[in-house]
Amino acid sequence: MGKIKCALCLLLFIQIQSAFSFDEEWDKSQITGFGDTLKQGTFASGQTLFSNGVLMLINKICGFHWGSPTLEYIKGNFTTPWEWESTDGFTVNQLGHPYQGSTYFNAGRVNGFGFYGSTFFNALGSFTWEALCESQLASANDFITTVTGSMALGEMLYRLHLEAYAAGAPLPLTFLISPTGGIHILIKKGKATDPGKNLYQLQSYWGGGYTKTTYSLKDDQQDLFSYNGTFGDIGLKLIYGDPFEQDTIIPYRHFELSAAFGMKFGHYQDYRVISDGYLFSFSPICNDTNAMSTGLTMHFDFVSLGKSDIYISTIDMYSHALDWTIKYQHLFSEATAMELKWHTGFTFWGVSNYYSPDGVFSPYDNRIVTDLKNYGYGVNSKLFFNLENKKLGKLETSLFFYSLWPYPKTSDLSTGTVFWVFTDITYSHLITKRFSMGISGSSAIEWGTFSEYPDTKKRNDRIKFFTAWNL
Repeated sequence: MGKIKCALCLLLFIQIQSAFSFDEEWDKSQITGFGDTLKQGTFASGQTLFSNGVLMLINKICGFHWGSPTLEYIKGNFTTPWEWESTDGFTVNQLGHPYQGSTYFNAGRVNGFGFYGSTFFNALGSFTWEALCESQLASANDFITTVTGSMALGEMLYRLHLEAYAAGAPLPLTFLISPTGGIHILIKKGKATDPGKNLYQLQSYWGGGYTKTTYSLKDDQQDLFSYNGTFGDIGLKLIYGDPFEQDTIIPYRHFELSAAFGMKFGHYQDYRVISDGYLFSFSPICNDTNAMSTGLTMHFDFVSLGKSDIYISTIDMYSHALDWTIKYQHLFSEATAMELKWHTGFTFWGVSNYYSPDGVFSPYDNRIVTDLKNYGYGVNSKLFFNLENKKLGKLETSLFFYSLWPYPKTSDLSTGTVFWVFTDITYSHLITKRFSMGISGSSAIEWGTFSEYPDTKKRNDRIKFFTAWNL
């Protein structure tokens, strides 16, 4: 988690000029023939297993209870069904594991494999980690989250790693974005693919404001996870590749990534990662005033806000989805433009938290856990509308909807449904050529209806002021 924050924050200050080099084919698979597959696959597998060894050593040195695998656990992982673990931390599982998996994915990418071919190393790394590298029974849901989530996150970090390297960023920064890519550059003695400069838009911001969080349930002592107070916030928004003129079958030649980290230390957190990337796309409209792209996108969305806790916050939502997407731009004049972006589709791997009054004993933490995770599927839709005038400023609005129905036998729930709605409206105005100031208001609501468990309603409202640096 810390590595992600550092990498994203440091990337903000790299000066990159907006230009495009998509005529190049550097991002396609460079593997040719069986011999090349075997050779490069051996290198990539070695890097994958090496990253597991390094992480296992770090866990051992830090004294984590899962950091000392034994023959008993290893044997059990090959002879008994893997469990559906429901007590581990939401942020650790749904953000940390995909980032860990990105090191496996990028072992394939830096050794010449394409987007789809690199998923083999996700599976190899996640399987060996779960089966061999922890002193606890293997978790089926951790394996799935690592393999699927690291496809989206890994490809974005791979491309940003190359962008940073080509822009002359120091090796420690490129290493933080992609440890596997950084190690590969050291092995190749400073040689790496130059992708050109593909950032279409980049904004970093910092600010703060006031937030109110409520939870409908109560225990005998206090309101559960309620907070009213101030918070600080940093984040970035970036667009890689032209979102409106995109005709390709190469995954992630265009993607959008928004990452925000807000908190009041020890009291409140607001972590969000919202992203989408084209798996394939085409542009049916392209003229002087109108441009549109459409195609199939992959989404990696993570929200954890409210109570300051890596295990359980107030509103926790994770969605890994495939959506059909339309992105449209209309130029009213040289000074005024409108943008509309709409995604809708199927969440094939979603995660939420629910409240169990009886709780479950966690032998790893030696405590009773009352907030547990469930895993499921659902539908989602994300709508963005932007209107900008160079003199009057920029108005940005968004509306997200997600639903979740648990997969059978993956949690203690017999039946249940979870819904989330996120809304945001932002106004900003340029103060100088690069710096802008703005105000943003947002709301997040979660409803949970569970058979044999209490229904829940959670809400977060916030307003913030911010200063932004724009590329």
